[in-house]
Amino acid sequence: MSQETPNPAVGGVEQPAGETLEPEITGRVIAAAMGGGLVGTVLMLPVLVGIPELLGLFVTEPVTRFAGFALFFGFEPTVTLGVLLFGIGGVVVLPLTFVVVGAFLPPESPEYLRGVSFATLYWLGFVPAFWPGTDLAVLASFLVFSLAAHWIYGLALGYTLDAVAEIPQHQV
Repeated sequence: MSQETPNPAVGGVEQPAGETLEPEITGRVIAAAMGGGLVGTVLMLPVLVGIPELLGLFVTEPVTRFAGFALFFGFEPTVTLGVLLFGIGGVVVLPLTFVVVGAFLPPESPEYLRGVSFATLYWLGFVPAFWPGTDLAVLASFLVFSLAAHWIYGLALGYTLDAVAEIPQHQV
């Protein structure tokens, strides 16, 4: 039996066995993720709101209902508050979540498409939270346009983070 030792000349970098070189979660990574979340939120709105509004199919009641938990803090739920909470989620909460879980999502390559996988998973929670509960045309457009908008959001989030700072890779 021979005892093999790592040769630093082969890999170019010497590292302890079992460890990998991984991008750390830094302020730059967080800022890039939030920037990608802002870009994604702005790009998704024409598909999520604009097109359905032009078709006369957009309803604001689910947005107001989404802001309903603000009653706990003494605020009256309004469309404006719902939009504000939606924006905070898209620019702050979801990007930070993606920084943590993005390493575990498919596909392996290209990494920026992990944003689409991430957004699809969040879409599954978005649907019941914003369910318009009206006629078939509104429901069908809601499902199609909200999924397309989430894919646009995820693509923008993943691409921006990957291009600016790289999606952090970590192990549990």
